[in-house]
Amino acid sequence: MMKKGWKLLGAALIAASMLAGCSEKEVLGMSGDDMIEKIIASESEPASYYAEGLLKMWTDGEITNTVQVKEWVDGNTGQQRIETEEEGNVSYAVHNGSEILIYEKEAKTAFSMDSSSFQQEPNQTQKQMLVDQLERMRDSHNVKTLGQETLQGHEVIHIELTPKDENSLSISSEYWIDPKKWMVIKATSTYGDTKSEVLYDLIEYNPEFTDKTFTLDIPADVEIKKMNDVMDNKEITLEEAEKAVGQPFLQYAGKELELSRIEMTSSVSESRDEVTLYYVKDNKPEISITVFQAPEENVDENLLPEEKKVTIRDTDGSYMSVIRNLSWSEAGLRYSIMGENDSWTQEKLQSWADELQLAKPNK
Repeated sequence: MMKKGWKLLGAALIAASMLAGCSEKEVLGMSGDDMIEKIIASESEPASYYAEGLLKMWTDGEITNTVQVKEWVDGNTGQQRIETEEEGNVSYAVHNGSEILIYEKEAKTAFSMDSSSFQQEPNQTQKQMLVDQLERMRDSHNVKTLGQETLQGHEVIHIELTPKDENSLSISSEYWIDPKKWMVIKATSTYGDTKSEVLYDLIEYNPEFTDKTFTLDIPADVEIKKMNDVMDNKEITLEEAEKAVGQPFLQYAGKELELSRIEMTSSVSESRDEVTLYYVKDNKPEISITVFQAPEENVDENLLPEEKKVTIRDTDGSYMSVIRNLSWSEAGLRYSIMGENDSWTQEKLQSWADELQLAKPNK
């Protein structure tokens, strides 16, 4: 539930991305590349707003998730609150500027974490998150302004990002942006046979916030666990990694990529240690591989809606296109490899997995 909740909350945050700094007429007359340059170079005051919307996800043309989303964002302080509801399950997430608190009502679980533990800046605005996405996709995607439309009572500018390589399985995205406030009213992403959409039907700018807006009223019988206590990360050596999983494991032996670091995650709730090896090229993240003792049950039989069965290294496994992730079990270990950019298609990930070799025992 936690992993799924984070995914939905993250999708809601990114879909609320804002643009700013150039006039409506300027954008309509720009090429895609010029528009990205203008957006990246622009600076503006982050907006404060309250919004309600609907997040939908499809796989093979069938809806797999329908989530009601409510958001409160204080552009002056960086505080945020998000509430999601799916099939009666309600989740709350509040960022008060220094701490993030998550509460899942039906599961009666709550977690807190210092927001400085995030790799991205804790007060990063939604606009900055969108700019990061545009910068990642600009080399591999064409950006096109499709014109003006009316959506949910807003005059919006419609922007489309499509892969330059028509044969690739990269993400295609569309944004419908209100140029008066530079708020994304609607956003869609398509990747292979999966699609997601966020559409806001209510947006109030500059609402009144109270002291209770960015606090959570959690029942006294619900223990608030520190995320660091539930999942502790630390950087380790290869020798320590092998000891953590209890045996030699598959590793990348090629020379194109460089091993940048190894992290061990100790999960109290899962009662296991997970080891993740991160590989880079020219100091840019490319791919990671996570290894841990395989669970007793066959996890490849009960897949998430976003997953599909595939064959990896001549054995059964699964592929999740949304996050470019392959998973399989081999020789008592569970492996998961994740591509860090759109160039890592399913076929490329499978080919990379085939090249992995068992580490030689330490003498």
